Amino acid sequence: MRGLAGDIRLIAAASVLVVLLIYRLPTLVSPLWCVPLLIVCLWRFPGRMLVATLGLIAAWTLVDAQWRMADRLPVARDGTVTQVRGHVVTLPEVEPTRTRFRVAGDDGRRYRLSWYRDAPALQAGDCMAVRAKLSTPHGSANPGGFDYTAWLWREGIDATGYVKQDLGCSAGPVYSLDRLRGAALARIAPVLEASPMRGIVEALSLGVRQHIDDDQWAVLRATGTSHLVAISGLHIGLIAGLLFLVARWLALRSPARFHARVIACGLAFIGACGYAGLAGWALPTQRALVMVSVGLLAVAVEREIGASRALAAAALAVIVVAPPSVTAPGFWLSFGAVAWLIVLAGWIRGPWWARWIGYQLGLVAALAPITLWFFGQASLIAPLINGLLIPAATVFVPAVLLAVLAALVAPGPGGLVLGWVAQALDIGWQGLAWAAHFELAALASVLSALVVLVLAMTGVGWLALPLPVRLRALGLWLLLPLVLGVRPGTAPPAAGAFTVDVLDVGQGLSTVVRTAAHTLVFDAGPAYRSGFDAGAMLVAPFLSHVGVRRIDALMISHGDMDHIGGAAALAERFPIGRRLGAESARPCRAGMAWRWDGVSFHVLAPAPGRAVIDDNDASCVLRVSARGRSVLLTGDIEKAAERALVAAWPRDALASDVLIVPHHGSATSSSGVLLDAVAPRAAVISSGWHNRWGFPRPGVMARYAARDIRLYNTAMAGRVRVTWPSGVLRIQRWRSQAPRFWQTP
Repeated sequence: MRGLAGDIRLIAAASVLVVLLIYRLPTLVSPLWCVPLLIVCLWRFPGRMLVATLGLIAAWTLVDAQWRMADRLPVARDGTVTQVRGHVVTLPEVEPTRTRFRVAGDDGRRYRLSWYRDAPALQAGDCMAVRAKLSTPHGSANPGGFDYTAWLWREGIDATGYVKQDLGCSAGPVYSLDRLRGAALARIAPVLEASPMRGIVEALSLGVRQHIDDDQWAVLRATGTSHLVAISGLHIGLIAGLLFLVARWLALRSPARFHARVIACGLAFIGACGYAGLAGWALPTQRALVMVSVGLLAVAVEREIGASRALAAAALAVIVVAPPSVTAPGFWLSFGAVAWLIVLAGWIRGPWWARWIGYQLGLVAALAPITLWFFGQASLIAPLINGLLIPAATVFVPAVLLAVLAALVAPGPGGLVLGWVAQALDIGWQGLAWAAHFELAALASVLSALVVLVLAMTGVGWLALPLPVRLRALGLWLLLPLVLGVRPGTAPPAAGAFTVDVLDVGQGLSTVVRTAAHTLVFDAGPAYRSGFDAGAMLVAPFLSHVGVRRIDALMISHGDMDHIGGAAALAERFPIGRRLGAESARPCRAGMAWRWDGVSFHVLAPAPGRAVIDDNDASCVLRVSARGRSVLLTGDIEKAAERALVAAWPRDALASDVLIVPHHGSATSSSGVLLDAVAPRAAVISSGWHNRWGFPRPGVMARYAARDIRLYNTAMAGRVRVTWPSGVLRIQRWRSQAPRFWQTP
């Protein structure tokens, strides 16, 4: 085996796999487990350098994880009101109903807080002393959805919460680069306030994306151009490359005989650092700066280490700087794109235009699986769009940056130039928005377990081939889907069977019932003025993940926002066959029934003409059954409606294997009368983690326990799936299927 320089690509690939495996551990192990591995390396043997490096990487990743876990707010303190003292870091996000910001606490913790009422005009660096209700990092757990807990882990957030009282702080501000960014943002905001391109300009120059609206994000996703508004390798590399060329050209024409290459690399590095700082040193920016720095260092010392080795060195540097970044989609997209460009450069021949087309097609083919894995969607028109926009980026990225700098230095004429640049971007944006509306602009897909298995077997076979080490190392990448984890249960049920997924939507309800060829969504989860929409953020991604393209029936049990809030977002994302229940042309009425693929659906409440005082008691009640297996969905009915339900129907019409617990487990529901009539074997509660109502109430849980009814709570379990494989009731908890040491609970 050759030395480190020769094997660095294999070391980097193996190191990435080691870090991924560590982050898949259900329980964090001690770094001391790596000591025997390092002791073995005291003896000479083939591959010693690889084993030693992997041991050090594993030990460092475990130590870093232990430090992060030690700083995290303990679960025992979740929901407590605590004094938080420190200073604001990063730019506050000002929204209509709240201001969201991060605080570097004097206690060493990093907080992400929201200020809902009478929030002051905060700036980065401001002293902060407040009483805040804190939560340990926790997010909804659903297949296909955004993993908020993982994002908080990568961002180093130790606690979240909201401000209850301002205690006042007499200490002065801490001056930082983020404070300068805030001042810059305030200077350019008046110029861009009326421009639809405000969010795009701020994203390209300062890394601030809060003013990119939902419609613009939809266009970016559909066209595969989201990466263009996240300051990363393309942007940092572009600025560094332009500065290198300009500095080298000037140095070569200087009377003094400076070393042009070293001067150019130094100025390019300074410029790249400045741009990264202006963008806020976010993780993608740090990763890009590491990659660019490794390349500039190689050029400066005139070492021909090769593009692939430079990329491997950059990957190792990223692991050392921030091990959790290996789990981020941006890591795979950035390094995957560069790696495939290196591979394609050795394969593609011909005129420049043919090579360019080949690069674009090759990149899309290579990155589409990564995009599908992380986001459930890949753009089919990305090759053409990126083929046009990436060359254009060599013009509009420097133009935006120079215009912003001009507006900061000379607000009058600079602001005029910035306005012109924004108008030019708007013209280009119209074309991008037009392209996004093509019928097959985006492809959504599901990576099946069979595909993962085939890739893994191919990878193992490739590793066993009598090839050079660097070629055999490619087999490691085929093992990645297996390391990342197979996504089970995405195929629709067979005819005559059905599955029920009670999604983890926080304090609300959304349940998906699937038959062989149909899908019913019962309630759509909550939506809040803060911008959180369970329909868009949780329910729709889950439906896409399991391959649903159409909602055959959307039934909203009643009009409370924690049940109906996400309905509008679902209607935008999916065609809906029929709408039933609250705020639809066809309200629920007892006696309504239909049959799909051998599965029966019966509406049991509310009774026609029955007057109800409480909106909760007007909830739709739906029983789904097939082949003697059944589930009862109850919305938010309370004791009066429960008694009426039991009085109106014979016991065999109510009896069900599984009961979706009424009203999230409130004390006013789940009466003994209902539980005795339904006689479920298991019950599922949909409630928010440590919600302010204290649902489910202890008395309610006691009633279920007294009847030996197994309880599952989405707040603890994540998505709860109900199936009957081979006729036996099976209930799966998403958190139990993929436990991680950094998750809560």
